[in-house]
Amino acid sequence: MVWRIEGLQTFLTAAEVDRLVDDSLDGTAVNELADKCGVRRATVSAHLTRRHLGRRRPWLGVDEAADAVRLQLVGVSIRSLARSMGLGRGDVRAALIEAKVRS
Repeated sequence: MVWRIEGLQTFLTAAEVDRLVDDSLDGTAVNELADKCGVRRATVSAHLTRRHLGRRRPWLGVDEAADAVRLQLVGVSIRSLARSMGLGRGDVRAALIEAKVRS
């Protein structure tokens, strides 16, 4: 059986991985790191995991969480909130649960 590979593989040098780790520690999102390095998001996550940097969940600041709560109470969906804040629905939902707005 022969498998066909659709794309080229990109390997990162040790220096590139070091930069990737530094940028991650500075707060750059995994998607941005992947675009910047020209690799897949999973590759970035694998390199960070190998360096013992666990997944970092985006969080909402106090003001953002307050806005999310206010908008949720007037009927704005979690999906719309997440899109407007550039976060995942799970992150917004977690903030609403923490604020005791959702269960």
